[in-house]
Amino acid sequence: MKIRSFSLSRHQLILTAAITLVLSFVQTSQAQTYTVLHRFTAGVDGATPYSGLIWDGGANFYGTTSQGGYVNSACFDLGGGVATGCGVVYRLRRSGSDWTFSTIYEFRGGTADGNSPLAPITVARDGTLYGTTWGGHYNGSHLCRWIGHDAPDIGCGIVYQLRPPATTCKTALCSWNETIVWALDGTVPGGGAGPSQGQAVFDRSGNLYITGWDSINDGEVFQLVPSGGSWMVGNTYVMYSAGGDYTPLLPLNNVVLDTAGNVYTTSELGQENMPNCGSEILNGCGTVFQLTPTSSGWTETTIYQFTDGEDGKFPIAGLISDQAGNLYGVTSTDGPQSGGTVFELSPSGGSWTYHVIYALPNGYPQEGTCFIALETTGCSGPWGSLLMDSAGNLYGASYANGLYHYGNVFKLTHSNGSWTYTDLYDFTGGTDGAQPAGQLILDDDGNLYGTTLRGGGTSCDYGAGCGVVFEITP
Repeated sequence: MKIRSFSLSRHQLILTAAITLVLSFVQTSQAQTYTVLHRFTAGVDGATPYSGLIWDGGANFYGTTSQGGYVNSACFDLGGGVATGCGVVYRLRRSGSDWTFSTIYEFRGGTADGNSPLAPITVARDGTLYGTTWGGHYNGSHLCRWIGHDAPDIGCGIVYQLRPPATTCKTALCSWNETIVWALDGTVPGGGAGPSQGQAVFDRSGNLYITGWDSINDGEVFQLVPSGGSWMVGNTYVMYSAGGDYTPLLPLNNVVLDTAGNVYTTSELGQENMPNCGSEILNGCGTVFQLTPTSSGWTETTIYQFTDGEDGKFPIAGLISDQAGNLYGVTSTDGPQSGGTVFELSPSGGSWTYHVIYALPNGYPQEGTCFIALETTGCSGPWGSLLMDSAGNLYGASYANGLYHYGNVFKLTHSNGSWTYTDLYDFTGGTDGAQPAGQLILDDDGNLYGTTLRGGGTSCDYGAGCGVVFEITP
């Protein structure tokens, strides 16, 4: 696999100036201060961020938007329509109480590079950035047709690396340099198509782990191994759907790894058809599964299969783990309150014990599709993975729960073996944003940061706005 590098020309690089902090929304009942740090406009700053922010531990916060930026007819959205821009990578730099927003890369789609980055950025040990795009970089050997349209030659997605300019930037017009680490070509194993919303994860040896799905790819978890200055495919697990096969389907988010090299994640669908999960095409209510490395690859074990009972269904979010090896995740819908469930899986004697930590309230079953354009509707619970602080408390953002059904940010406090739910902020669908789809992050001062997919009140093709970046200060 050849590695291709290029830089955008100066006229394509429009970095926005320092932004002005806008109106704060305060929920006095919880003593939280909600502040919008940036409202996306679908210009060079981007639009519709599926991912949340990533913090480098210093002054820089990074994120991606699935649209906005460079406008090219070769770029498509998840529904199959022509996108307003191919997506961007942006940076928010903090200096005291001031924030500066800049676009550090604009994707060009088609045969150039990526289109529609859905996943968060990964900050490598050397400070470079890694990420994935759902489409783009068609290489001539395979056609990747996405759900909802018949447009050929639009690309199967890429894994990319971004490096800062070699010299200190003295103007507002500086771009990071992109390298295509891996171009997916529509074949499996090794990255069939459609890297997902999940963050690319490094292990201790520098290998990357990526999940993906597409209309031609029912799901795949694959490993990229550095080799002599380039990359090669390592272990791969491929999923199949037809006829009720006993396999997870559609891994939409991140993986986590344990010290033994086992890989864990969720799938929105699978294993076999379940009577309470809709039509045959849905093929199950979702799973949590484990991939165990062997001399010949990975062995898959489904450690929990959702039933659409008290446990909920359709886990869109990935998993997190604690130091004891317990796994935590969320379902996006149903459960006792119809808003999804927060769950824990605990290892014990070679098996796993599942229990619901909390049934999320204020579900809104009528809310749209569940991330993918299939017959799954009503996924009002979290789409992004949970966050755990040093005290073991959990934080999450629901897509359409909350007081106004535009999503909310919540905290689960662990004390004496039980969990207490606190609603930290309810989105109104106005200038404060709507429908957070990504994960949250927490800084050293206890401030929470995230994004919303829509809302913001700016002029945008998406009706309710192009999304926002927000901060919640205790």
